[in-house]
Amino acid sequence: MKRTLFFLLAILLLSSCDYRKREEALRSREAALNQKEQELALKEKSLQLKEEDLSKREKRLDTTVTDSTYIVDSTLIGNWAVKMVCTEATCTGSAVGDTKTENWQIAYQTNSIIAKVISNNQLARIYTGFYTGNTIELLEEQNKEATALQTKMVVRLRVVDSTHLEGQREILRENCKVIYSVQLEKENS
Repeated sequence: MKRTLFFLLAILLLSSCDYRKREEALRSREAALNQKEQELALKEKSLQLKEEDLSKREKRLDTTVTDSTYIVDSTLIGNWAVKMVCTEATCTGSAVGDTKTENWQIAYQTNSIIAKVISNNQLARIYTGFYTGNTIELLEEQNKEATALQTKMVVRLRVVDSTHLEGQREILRENCKVIYSVQLEKENS
């Protein structure tokens, strides 16, 4: 009986040791699986971010995707006779009722409208801006080397028909502004 009891105790001890080893192996595998799961989640997040980045790049490169602020109207391209009448003036050297005439050469360049202003047969300034389908907004390109007073010129036009545009030109200086009503008529090319 002592032998049987000793034999049973030995089997129990051996089986409990084996059970502990299996339990440790199971915990070790579980920890390895958790680590792999975390690594996979990080890789998945990284791939998701890369996919979003690629999608954004593809949209920028895809010429079929249209930007709502970038609309091309071929009737705007060409030479325009421009008449301006001063409607408001708080700057010295300008008076309400003053008139100016210029010629503008309007074209598209990349995603922008370019208007070259010709006055007295010389390039006077260049406006750049955009066309939204019913309005054109242009800003004068500033010469960075100019030391004159900071002046900002903004032109806002609306399409009347294929040969007429109208709107206003606003000249903003440090302490004053001048506003002209602007009428453009397309010249025959």
